[in-house]
Parts: sequence; C-alpha cells; structure tokens
Amino acid sequence: MLSIESIVKGFGDQTLFEDAGLQINPGERVGLVGRNGHGKTTLLNMIAGIDHPDDGKIIYPAGYRLGILPQKILFSKTTVRDEAMTGLPPHERDHYWKAEKILAGLGFSTADLDRDPHQFSGGFQVRLNLSKVLVADPDLLILDEPTTYLDITSLRWIP
Repeated sequence: MLSIESIVKGFGDQTLFEDAGLQINPGERVGLVGRNGHGKTTLLNMIAGIDHPDDGKIIYPAGYRLGILPQKILFSKTTVRDEAMTGLPPHERDHYWKAEKILAGLGFSTADLDRDPHQFSGGFQVRLNLSKVLVADPDLLILDEPTTYLDITSLRWIP
C-alpha cells in the first residue's frame, strides 16, 4: 500500500496541494482527472520521486517497485526482444519469454521481435517502452497521459 500523508506542494504563490492525502491499496487502479495546471503530473512526479512535497510524506512499503513509463524514447539494443528484456530484474535477465508474452499482448508479431526498434512507428516505440516497464512487474504503474501515447488495444491489455 502506498500512503500519501498531509502533503503540501506549491509553486510561487500558487498552492497545488495543501494537507492532501490518499492511499493506494494493492490491486487498485487510480485515475487522476482534472484540468491542465491543477497538479496531476506534479503528484505523479512526487510519487515517482522525481519531485518532492514541500511538506508531508509519501510512504512506500519495503521492496515496493514503481514502474514509470518514460515519455522520452531511448533504445540501446538492436532487437525488440532484447530491448524489452532490459526491463527484467537482474535475476531474470534470461527470461525472454516474459518479454515475448508482453510484447505479443501489446501487438508485436513474432517476426517483429527480431526487428530493430528504430524501424517502428512512434506508437509502437511507446509500446516497446511500456513493455520494459511491465516486464519488471511493478507494484505501481505510473502512466502520465497514457491515452496520448497508447491506443485502446494497448490500454485494455495493461494488467
């Protein structure tokens, strides 16, 4: 369970959060909905440790794993399969079947697995980035504006 207790966050004279709190229990899905500039990305960044509250605390259980879909696309491997496998924890680095299962669910064909990631459209490159996060089996998956980058098939497949 992730717990956010009495956080305060502001920028200049604008207060985004004042004594705010919430709890995310295992298995829950949470969506943040609101107008631009009202703090959705700021809250996600604080949960992810990219930013910090001015006051209050965010408490994670021991061993809690966060998965964050980065918006910047960087590939270091020459095949889709190998790139997806970079998200596997060190003790599972040879478990290629986990990556293949997730890639198939995200719409990659068997033939696609041996292709260079740079040959794909931007949408498929985002799916590949998502596969690297999903193979790590995070306790909490953070997707900032997922409908901007993922199609409905990919969104339905996310566990």
